[in-house]
Amino acid sequence: DFITLKLTQSSDMERIGVITPGLDIRLSPNVESATRLGFSYRFISFGIRFVPKFFSDNDDDALKGKTKSGGINVGFNFRHWIQELTYTRTKGYYLENTPEVDPTWTPDSPYIQFPGLSFTQYEGSTAYNFNPDFSVNAIVTQSERQLKSAGSFIPVLFYRYYINDHKTPPEPGGFNQKGNNLELLLGAGYHYSFVVKEKIYFALGLTPAAGYVFSRITNRYETYREFARQKNFIFRLDGRAGIGYNSKRFFTGIYMRFAESAYREEKTSVMVENDRTIFHAVIGFRLNAPSWIKKPVDAVSRTIGIK
Repeated sequence: DFITLKLTQSSDMERIGVITPGLDIRLSPNVESATRLGFSYRFISFGIRFVPKFFSDNDDDALKGKTKSGGINVGFNFRHWIQELTYTRTKGYYLENTPEVDPTWTPDSPYIQFPGLSFTQYEGSTAYNFNPDFSVNAIVTQSERQLKSAGSFIPVLFYRYYINDHKTPPEPGGFNQKGNNLELLLGAGYHYSFVVKEKIYFALGLTPAAGYVFSRITNRYETYREFARQKNFIFRLDGRAGIGYNSKRFFTGIYMRFAESAYREEKTSVMVENDRTIFHAVIGFRLNAPSWIKKPVDAVSRTIGIK
């Protein structure tokens, strides 16, 4: 019955890795964390992600380049069905392993930078919670409280469309590249919350998933373009752990989440990795909902049969 307002500081920044025989390419944005402001009421959640200037305008822009990042997310979390949709965009990367690529590099030299490289993604998941006594909202949106220990088997469909685009004009004899990728994966995992005295909880969960990634690669030369298509089997492992305090009005917590995926490019020895180890620090409050929010949401809830 309350509006949930929360502030999250998260290390959820997309990194890109391409593993080839004799040479690895590991690209990273020059931002360590992002801030998210979240709002939840009943079955609806919404968030805005941004990088404050005091995180992005740091002292090493000359060494690693400048990164801009932002996004939004929306969720519809019912008693059994859980729906999440996210949009993020990050621009400006540098080569983490520049010392391996450039033997003349020294610690006071700039890293190899890709200011025109952007990563844009539209990501979603649809899941089903078999145990209504297990609250996904208590650990994801913090719009509910888990009062007793419980767990649930949760199958999930992951889908993601992402674009990595290096828009810098190609040098003479060279090219730049754009990749359009669609991931479809089906997974199933188990999640459990250990609750102590109704307010302190420990949350754990693990979800393996497998599916396919469909890619369209565009190599842009000075005077022409080349296109290639691939379909590759992909495996992904999602995990979550956290500890928190959740009272009627105030809540806080620290969470760790990882999402590891990898696939081998069709007819090559190239391995593409996408590793995301994410730490969240959350603090928030619950406030009484004003009538201009409560009435329309309650009307929708009655219409679709949500208690």
